[in-house]
Amino acid sequence: MGIARRQLKAMLRKNWLLKIRHPFITAAEILLPTVVMLLLIIVRTRVDTQIHPAQAYIREDMFVEVGKGMSPSFELVLELLWSEGEYLAFAPDTEETNTMINLLSVKFPLIKLVSRVYKDEEELEMYIRSDTYGTCGELRFFPSREK
Repeated sequence: MGIARRQLKAMLRKNWLLKIRHPFITAAEILLPTVVMLLLIIVRTRVDTQIHPAQAYIREDMFVEVGKGMSPSFELVLELLWSEGEYLAFAPDTEETNTMINLLSVKFPLIKLVSRVYKDEEELEMYIRSDTYGTCGELRFFPSREK
């Protein structure tokens, strides 16, 4: 035990001598972490830490006009999807989903051309994770590596 105490005492004395010989580095070792912690405390006190419950943006019986505001109109979105050969996915394949698409097609006829209805969410998820995602039933082009 005496040897360990003597070695500890020698190491602490050596450390103290190094700290005395380099006062600016010693001050930086003390002040920089203190300043950083104070800045973190200041930022933390200015941030709202209240946990807000999840709320739906669109509530029941709320009238929502599609295409109003800064976003492009729904017709433009459908035209862009049609011109790019992309599709609008719907799931699940139920009578309500088909009725919704039919009702929307009265005002937006392009929706019938750009909509794809998947049997359920698992099928849609499987398609998204598959290698054929984005091909839309077309052939994929893989350039040959031969030159």
